Amino acid sequence: MTASLRLTVLAVALPLTLTACSSGPATDQAAPAASSAAPAAPASAPSTDPEFEAVKAATPVVACDLITLDEVSALYPGLTFTLKSKLDPRMSGYAWDSRCEYEAGVGTIEFAKTQPTHSVQVFVNTVASEAKAQANLKSRGETMAGEPTYKAHPELGPSAYTNRGTGTVSLYLVKGQAEIQLLVSELKSSNDEKIVKLLTLAKSL
Repeated sequence: MTASLRLTVLAVALPLTLTACSSGPATDQAAPAASSAAPAAPASAPSTDPEFEAVKAATPVVACDLITLDEVSALYPGLTFTLKSKLDPRMSGYAWDSRCEYEAGVGTIEFAKTQPTHSVQVFVNTVASEAKAQANLKSRGETMAGEPTYKAHPELGPSAYTNRGTGTVSLYLVKGQAEIQLLVSELKSSNDEKIVKLLTLAKSL
């Protein structure tokens, strides 16, 4: 073979060899990187309890504003009442709870020097609506209705009533969204006299 022919063969064969080598599978390619992004946290669901939301939005009644020290003092001429304790409204379950207590005659009872002769207490639960307050009071009144200590007071509302105890009488009624209990404690007066005082307080609301 002449020198010129050998050069021609090499010139044709070399590109074919290089092409064959480069067409094989690549074995050193890196695998695609896995995504490191964390899934988005689900948004917190809004409250689905309309009664609870209504209670939160309500304006709670303050017990010591509902019945004041001056009103209690006017009910008992000649006695000096003081504020013993108060609880500003705080949310408790499905209601705002507020309390107030006035007392007089502390130190005058020979066998109980720390106890008052007279006490007026106010308990208020502000609930979601007036309808809810009326329903709650009606349920409690129906439970008590068969008791000899129970007495209905329709002049103060469809479910208002008093409950008599030993030395105490409580009056239950509703004003707006507020369930109210007024309690009078006296050592010497009759339950009928206590009820008159409670009705006087209630009619001032």
